[in-house]
Amino acid sequence: MTGIGHGRGRRRTLLTILLTALLAASAACGVGPSEVVDAGPAPAISGTPTLVTIYLLRDGKLRPARVAARSAHVNDVLDALFKASGRPANRLSTALTGLSPAQTQLVRYSPYEGSRNDPDSTLSLRVRLFVSGWKISRAAMAQITCTARLSPEVWAVEIAHVAPGRNGRLKAHTCREYWDLAPEDGQLPP
Repeated sequence: MTGIGHGRGRRRTLLTILLTALLAASAACGVGPSEVVDAGPAPAISGTPTLVTIYLLRDGKLRPARVAARSAHVNDVLDALFKASGRPANRLSTALTGLSPAQTQLVRYSPYEGSRNDPDSTLSLRVRLFVSGWKISRAAMAQITCTARLSPEVWAVEIAHVAPGRNGRLKAHTCREYWDLAPEDGQLPP
């Protein structure tokens, strides 16, 4: 009888160890808590394309053009800009050939360092765009910056060139830098 009672004790001990290990494994799933990341407005889902305005080039000057995009959200507008090819009928072209958006980030924008993040204030965004491909020309920078600034919530545009193995620094741009590229009969955003 002593051998039988001793076997039950081992099974209980083994069962206790197994249950303890199982509870510990399920309690620690290995995912630590993370901070909340503000990614801008919620994505818009649309079954039909939306017509948006982007800037293409004619005779070296920026010209507004209407193209289809998934939505009027700035991410979708920039995506449509990079996908837009020249428009031979209107003699429009693009300086974005050979370039593609590697990553687009939208972050809250405040012109004042250390200003508080007031949820009741009007939402202003900074677009951070990482572009891969060929060298980004001044005309390409103008197309990106002025197209992004057409969105009323976008107050700043930062662009960086990324290449395999290295990322360029983000540099802030305003459409005002490219006002010399405005057509004589047109005006560009600030």
